[in-house]
Amino acid sequence: MAKRPGRTAAKKLALKPKPRRSPATVPAPDVSLPAASPSALLFASPIGDPQPFSTKPSNSSNQRGSSTTKGLKGTSQKFDDGSVVTEANEDLTAIRTDGLNSSLTASCRRVQQGNTTIVHQVSYSYKQRALSDSTLVTNVDDLSLPVPAGFQPTPAKTVKATQFGKNDRQDEGTGSPDMGLIQTNSEVFGGSVKVSVMVKTFGTNWRSNSKRLGAMIDVFFPGKKRLIRVPLVDVGPGESAPSHAEVDLTWASDQFLGTQGGATVRYQILVPS
Repeated sequence: MAKRPGRTAAKKLALKPKPRRSPATVPAPDVSLPAASPSALLFASPIGDPQPFSTKPSNSSNQRGSSTTKGLKGTSQKFDDGSVVTEANEDLTAIRTDGLNSSLTASCRRVQQGNTTIVHQVSYSYKQRALSDSTLVTNVDDLSLPVPAGFQPTPAKTVKATQFGKNDRQDEGTGSPDMGLIQTNSEVFGGSVKVSVMVKTFGTNWRSNSKRLGAMIDVFFPGKKRLIRVPLVDVGPGESAPSHAEVDLTWASDQFLGTQGGATVRYQILVPS
């Protein structure tokens, strides 16, 4: 896992599942997708019983605070249209030296259809920020998702990406308050870019530019031919990080892409018009 000693200076001071639910009830994603339309999924029927789904817990702490996740716990259900629906919750806690001492019960719903998975994520923010749905795609050759109406992409760049959040022992596990105080010590899909990129993209007053909270980042890893479109959930890596990385990926994003804590990727930011 890549280490980022310079990151903190830039960013800190800081139901149970319904097993027979049809994929047709997935919340509409924020982007155009190469996946089956809701009408095509309307009559899908479950195959067999839902299967248990879980991820590992994680504890993280440093001089600025600590956080925990008990890991996702839920079920995965296959449907006769080839889709797989995973629904799960994770219990989160965070204590920070800026006064935060709170807990959340976050949830996610992942719908896989062919090469595309849509991820709906709720209650990962201690400031009640609503996260846009993420899109995960396999077997692609570049930044190939269509740019949705109402967004403008930044020029694509090839850069180094590292991993932060869950299982990162240098990070206390919650993101910048400027980005909604997202608990990144979790299974949340997201990404971040260093402060100089935030300034270039959103202006010198980027912390008060509301477009930052609606923006998405596309990251393509050619080594695995995988692509993600996820919300910006933090700020970093640090400007002087030894890795010279420009992009950071949460644990879930890193695991899906297969970047293993540090790799060369292509990325662009989608900025609301």
